Amino acid sequence: MKVFKHHVICYLIAAVFVAAMSHACLGAAAGLEKSVQQMADGNYMIKLRLTARNASIYALKLADPKAAIVDVYAPKGWCIITDGGDFIARTMGSPILGGKTVEFILHSTTDEIKYTWSVYGKIKQLGGAETL
Repeated sequence: MKVFKHHVICYLIAAVFVAAMSHACLGAAAGLEKSVQQMADGNYMIKLRLTARNASIYALKLADPKAAIVDVYAPKGWCIITDGGDFIARTMGSPILGGKTVEFILHSTTDEIKYTWSVYGKIKQLGGAETL
């Protein structure tokens, strides 16, 4: 009976380990953090720090339901375009490599940020869309 309990405990530990490893593999393709700072003109500067988890990131897409983005600044090697509501940043030569972070700067008329965002590799979307 004692040996049986030992085997059950070993199997449970192994199952927990496998589940933890599976969760890490299925996790988000990227992390996105924000900081918001009010500017002198009444608008807000939003710094978005995008970190690639495993795969290289070649594009970032945001949707702003308030359509409050008024200006954008791209990091070196990236191009950004916005119409206020949608934001697309793309690179071909300066992807965000796994474990690395790049910062994007937006100016917005509001500090109430609730962007839907997704990231892309060279050809396809990495993971699903998320909300910030």
